[in-house]
Amino acid sequence: MAVTLAALALFSYGLGTGSLWDQDEARYTQVAVEILATGDWWTLRWNGEPWFVHPPLFMWLQAATARLVGWHEATARWWSAVSQAGVVSVTFLLGRLLYDARTGWLAAGVTATMLQVVVQARLAVFDPTLVLGMLAAFYMGLVAQATGGRGAQLWAWAWAGLATAAKGPVGLLLPAVALVVLGARSGRLRCWRASLVGGPLLYAAIGLPWYLVETVRHGWAFLRPVVGYYLITRFVGVVEEQPGPWWYYAPVLAAGAFPWTAFVPAALVHLARRRAPSDRVVLLWVGLVVLFYSVAGTKLPNYVLPVYPLLAVGIARFWLDAADNAPGSGRLVRISVALLVGTAAFLVAGALVFGLRQYPTETAALRAALTPALGVLAAGPLGAAALAAAGRRQAALGALLLTLVVAVPVIVHGTLPAVEQHRPIPRLAARLRVLMHPGDGLAAVQMRTAPSLVYYAGRPVQFLATRHDLAQALCRHPRLFLVVPEGVYRAWFASGLPPRVRAVGREGTLFLLRKDGPAPCAGAPSGAPRRP
Repeated sequence: MAVTLAALALFSYGLGTGSLWDQDEARYTQVAVEILATGDWWTLRWNGEPWFVHPPLFMWLQAATARLVGWHEATARWWSAVSQAGVVSVTFLLGRLLYDARTGWLAAGVTATMLQVVVQARLAVFDPTLVLGMLAAFYMGLVAQATGGRGAQLWAWAWAGLATAAKGPVGLLLPAVALVVLGARSGRLRCWRASLVGGPLLYAAIGLPWYLVETVRHGWAFLRPVVGYYLITRFVGVVEEQPGPWWYYAPVLAAGAFPWTAFVPAALVHLARRRAPSDRVVLLWVGLVVLFYSVAGTKLPNYVLPVYPLLAVGIARFWLDAADNAPGSGRLVRISVALLVGTAAFLVAGALVFGLRQYPTETAALRAALTPALGVLAAGPLGAAALAAAGRRQAALGALLLTLVVAVPVIVHGTLPAVEQHRPIPRLAARLRVLMHPGDGLAAVQMRTAPSLVYYAGRPVQFLATRHDLAQALCRHPRLFLVVPEGVYRAWFASGLPPRVRAVGREGTLFLLRKDGPAPCAGAPSGAPRRP
């Protein structure tokens, strides 16, 4: 309980700082907003249209919370923090079950202070909720196979149902595959006969109602995208232009496990040498998750979030064995300590290279705000390396555990407020809420990735891709507001704005235009950009 509360405090500290990020945070939260606006908890909607993509559990939790306390960035993100704190608890239980309480405590601390775990706990995304259900199902399945208890089996089915309600059947698939492999090896598969009927029924009652209701309501219009595209095609093909090479998750895990990255290779080698039954459980889970998502055609960094808890168990076991001078551990510790210096360099260099390549202007402008955060993050492994080299291993462990604990307040109070100044949509949306009247139209020109505009403007947005789309929108709405990126504004309106359209504001790189009064609609409006 203590480590769970400490993790929740870390994950929720300053949780409302900074506006919602495009894409996922703003999109999922807007889906929850429209649940309350329409009163329909089954057919999810985004921007006023049915949204047949993911199951609703996370959005249900957001909507239920907002009904009680209102909408705020912290409201949107709260259940990610809670779910991730739950993952920390299950990590302790897994460490204790597989090894002992010391391993469980340390594994929980390691999990709670891994970079990707902390980041995703502070975002309004449903991956932590999925991982909580998936990991709890795996844990209860291990208990069931160790004891043969029917109650543990039913809990495993129930948690898999919750994981499915969060993100689909993968919540059952991965724990089931791992448990089948382990059960077949140990001869414990037969114990599942005790829940062979009740278990699947319980799973279906928790995990499948949304699929059944929406199939009855919408038929193939629902099944085709949800099952055909977002489930099957996501694995065998590429969804939403998110491909990746087979080694995609190597750098993701290297960054995501920070500041513990240096100990990952040693921990895996150490467990592979020992070959104890508990070691095989850790190695199987880590290998299964990485292999499954590496084979899949669609790749995203958040997919491997289930790896970190068992990886943390392996790191904790290695660290404790090394403290007890286990055979062969000394050399692995020395290699890991040497790698700590490379870990700090990898983080700083990787962050700068990514920022300068993807957001060169913003990264240069934010140098003063980024420096303290990167400095704290680098100081953790560097300090741990120095302490370990001096023979103070416990102090080195404390330095690693404190790295993210210290970094989070620095980022919350220093980095995020500075970053927010370079995010114009929330400020532009605040101006729109003042200027717009009921019945006014709102459109965004060539802004495919702006779900936050829908959320912060508080009304549907038309996303216009071509000049013809713009001409149609100008014709359709007597009064229309347009959000136009600077590059598009200069390219499309170099010779002047369309009739009755004028600029009414600007935030950062976004221009705000307003069209007042009817415009001629025979073809493209006079003076408006014509279709190429």
